[in-house]
Amino acid sequence: MHQNDIVIPETWRALDVSGWRSPILLFGASDSGKSTFARYLYNRLAAQHDKVAFIDADIGQSSFGLPATIVAAVSQGRGAQGFPPGGVRRVSFVGNNTPAGCIATVLLGLYRMKRFVQREKAEAVLVDTSGLVDPAHGGTDLKWAKVELFRPCTVVALAREQELEPLLSPLRHLPDVNMVELPVCDAVRPRTTEARRAYRAACYRAHFASAQRLPLAYRQLAVFPDREFIPGRLAALEGRDGFVLALALVESANDVAVWLRTPWSGQGQVAALRLGHLCIDLATFQDARL
Repeated sequence: MHQNDIVIPETWRALDVSGWRSPILLFGASDSGKSTFARYLYNRLAAQHDKVAFIDADIGQSSFGLPATIVAAVSQGRGAQGFPPGGVRRVSFVGNNTPAGCIATVLLGLYRMKRFVQREKAEAVLVDTSGLVDPAHGGTDLKWAKVELFRPCTVVALAREQELEPLLSPLRHLPDVNMVELPVCDAVRPRTTEARRAYRAACYRAHFASAQRLPLAYRQLAVFPDREFIPGRLAALEGRDGFVLALALVESANDVAVWLRTPWSGQGQVAALRLGHLCIDLATFQDARL
């Protein structure tokens, strides 16, 4: 079976998802096919429900959002096929391409998304998590925090060997959780570090293709987490609700204003400027951590 030129294994097609209750959390290491499965499962759920929410928390290799962000979208009606969901969408800025070192910001963004999809009255909620699973880098603690936050009814885990055991071992005994454990599909091929960087650069290049210079009087705004206006630093213009209006790149600054490169259309009131932990090369759009 194929979906958008992606080979779908029979083990996925044989799943009876009609009884899966939400929220549904997906766990898997990098290059496990997790995000491909997430898109496949979304289409299965969209055929059954009027409103399906997809929360993409893979901040390094997002399925339909920008790197360094968490994005959520809600389908427009039962049977709405295709990906990504075409309904209302919200974006929360993390400012890094890995959760390591910014776990609190990731959890804050997910909390915002949980409230957003609740307000939208989504009948099914699907959360694609990041590929960080290594306990030494906080992967297990982060995944457990997501379990506590969403209280999932269904957890889908794609594992090659024992990489998810620190997480799955206690999860198997958690009451009222439907555990679905799947092997990594043989068709999955690891992506190189260079390929991942190229993907992120392509996303940034597309986002900033229509960007213009914008002077922002930053002393009149909430600026987080500091005022280090380093050229190329990735930032986000946020509205009153904490969601992203547009991403921006720092160009220069003085005592009064910061000059940004941003595709912001001017719609919505900027309430905060949140600076990230990445610098973007203005010529190649390659990212580097500060």
